[in-house]
Amino acid sequence: MSSEATTTFHSNADAATTAAAVQRVLADNKSTILGQSPDGTQIDLQTRKTMFNWELLGRANVVPAASGSDVHLSLNVHHNRPPALMDGVKNKKAVEKLAGQIQAALG
Repeated sequence: MSSEATTTFHSNADAATTAAAVQRVLADNKSTILGQSPDGTQIDLQTRKTMFNWELLGRANVVPAASGSDVHLSLNVHHNRPPALMDGVKNKKAVEKLAGQIQAALG
């Protein structure tokens, strides 16, 4: 059973502005950027370990749309960490929280 959690939302801002907001939120959360596309619209990331959660691996894709851009987020358990029964629920909560923070940063 996969514990990957995904979400998608629309932004009225263009792709470059939205990608910059994603990067700001990741920096504010002390996440590590593992790699990104030259234009910054695809970002591979690792969240930080907390007292209650292991690190998560994820990807943020910002895709231009007709009236702004779409953001696709995914988070999953780090491959070096043991799986747990509630990983799917925790990952879904984490990806929704990250999406909310990005949307708030976009105004």
